[in-house]
This record gives sequence, structure tokens and C-alpha cells, in this order.
Amino acid sequence: MHQVILVRLEEYLSGSPSPREFTAHLESCEECRVEVREMMDLSGALRAIRDPEPVALPPGFYARVTQRIEAQRPRSIWSLFWLEPAFGKRVAFASLMTLAILGTYLVSHETEYSTGPSNPAAIMAQQATGENPDTMLATLASYQP
Repeated sequence: MHQVILVRLEEYLSGSPSPREFTAHLESCEECRVEVREMMDLSGALRAIRDPEPVALPPGFYARVTQRIEAQRPRSIWSLFWLEPAFGKRVAFASLMTLAILGTYLVSHETEYSTGPSNPAAIMAQQATGENPDTMLATLASYQP
């Protein structure tokens, strides 16, 4: 279908007067004429199956349907842990923020980290630097973790 037809097709199908270039193109192009005719047939078929009057629902209809659905839902102990998705997302976000704030506080206020060696042999060797080296070797040799 050509551009001039695509732009004005809805107006033509709704019954509005079509511009001169639209009708001139339809008269000269067999391919567009066939497609527009098919669209008109489809539009007529859709109008035929459309309900002439909308159904008027009584007031409170949707509320009663919702209540019936809730009444038919099986109840168990696990239903206490069921959360609305939005509420669950908020709880998860609040937990992560609390964890981040607490972790930041603990890391920034920790002053008792040792910067020295961490294995027992190195700690014992560091403490015994002023003593007799033979005593230090005997102490290290007798150490059993």
C-alpha cells in the first residue's frame, strides 16, 4: 500500500470525505484499490459483530466479584507469609538500606584492627625479638596449633 493511502485510510474507512489525491491514487492503482476494498469488508464484518448496546453492570458488581474470589482462596498458615509484590519490594529495599548503613557505620568506626602479622609463629617471633634467639627457636619448635 502506498504512503498517500496509508496516511488517509482511517478517515476514508470512517466515512469522512477523502482528499482529491487519495481518490485519484485509488483510481489509478489497482493494488491499493484491492487492499482498501478488503479493509472495508473487514471493517463491515467487525461492525456486524459489535454489541449495539453496552451491558450495564449493577453498582458494586466488581466489589462482589472480588469478595467471592477472596472467599474461595484456600487459607493456610503459609498465607500469612504472602505479601503484596509492592510491599515485598519495599521490605527488601528497606532491609538492604539498613544493612548498607549498618555496614558503613561499623567499618568507619572500627579501630581495633591489627596491622601486624596474623599467624601465631610470626606474633611470637615479634614478641621475642629482644630475647635470646635460641629461646625463640625452641619456643617456635615446640608450638603446636
